[in-house]
Amino acid sequence: MSILSLHHGDHHVHGETPSLHPVRDFAADWLEATPAAILLRPVGAFLTEWAKATPVGILFQSLHR
Repeated sequence: MSILSLHHGDHHVHGETPSLHPVRDFAADWLEATPAAILLRPVGAFLTEWAKATPVGILFQSLHR
């Protein structure tokens, strides 16, 4: 089951002004309502940590410092 929640104007817009980017707001609301949004953070965090643990990631981190 998916729940669609339209949060007009809450994407870093302060005050009671209407949104200037309705297409962007719709896309953000749609993505937040999809099951993929639930998986994006943990998968992204896992891939980031995995990349840092690879020999190339370790070498890059040591060269970057």
